[in-house]
Amino acid sequence: MKRKLIIAVVRPFLLDKIIVALEGIEKFPGITITEAEGFGHRLRNTLDDALNPFHPKKQIEIAAPVEMVEKIVETINQNAHTGKKGDGMIFVLPIEQTFRI
Repeated sequence: MKRKLIIAVVRPFLLDKIIVALEGIEKFPGITITEAEGFGHRLRNTLDDALNPFHPKKQIEIAAPVEMVEKIVETINQNAHTGKKGDGMIFVLPIEQTFRI
């Protein structure tokens, strides 16, 4: 079965909303969550930004069958979007091999 790796970097306060929405997808394959920090392309207009440009984020990783990728990405996007800069990013990558431990 071909799979893709979906990586989403999102605002921490939206994580619960995103997870509930993902759990509503039939046969949802599972999820891994990690702490992350980062910043994107933006103007540093405050001293705080210049001293510490990193913002806390949550990183979501989902290895999903190809036919589920579009629904999962759509669900994350709908539930992580606030319309403000810094909402995050979603990446979809090919998985070459998977091994169970």
